[in-house]
Amino acid sequence: MLSWVSLKKFNLKKVSLTLGLCFGYLFILMTASCIDSVEPGNVDGCPRPKEADAVGIKAVFFSPYKNNRYAIASDTVSLAEFGFNFELEIQVKENSNSGSLPGQAFALSCIQSFNIRNISDITVILTAPFAGLPIGTDISYLLFTPDKKRLSELKEFEAISVYFGTSLETTPANYSQLKTRTFLFLKNGTQTFIDSTSPYLKTN
Repeated sequence: MLSWVSLKKFNLKKVSLTLGLCFGYLFILMTASCIDSVEPGNVDGCPRPKEADAVGIKAVFFSPYKNNRYAIASDTVSLAEFGFNFELEIQVKENSNSGSLPGQAFALSCIQSFNIRNISDITVILTAPFAGLPIGTDISYLLFTPDKKRLSELKEFEAISVYFGTSLETTPANYSQLKTRTFLFLKNGTQTFIDSTSPYLKTN
């Protein structure tokens, strides 16, 4: 009988110790989350930007996004719905730190952002006449980001996504196609480019 009582007390101690460790770990995570949320660089509960270098343009793609895909060259889309979009190809630096801790959760709306400091310029050059403009024209001044900045004006690439979305602020002839070569110029003097052809643009 004494042996059973002793065993019962030992099991209760083990359970109490396990529960204590669990609650202690949860307290540490909660405290760390609160501390991290006020660190400089964390905005609205999202992780701080990672340091990265651009190495190229991974893809150019066109809005609208319908039926589980983006528009392609053989489609016809309304100019009002059209968007010229591209994705940068990057290399995250090895010593980059997002500032998150194990077990830390961020808002579902968070998209990882990056500080990319090796970009000199991004240009979009016509490879066919468009809206009265000749081959070779840089139309980056006609492409506007959602915050109403011209693509040609972007010189600082900090706390950005690798995805760029722009709208075309000109009216071409009905059923025109936008054929371009998008250049990425890097500060080390190198450049890369990608060619693309938009869907047919319906203007009326």
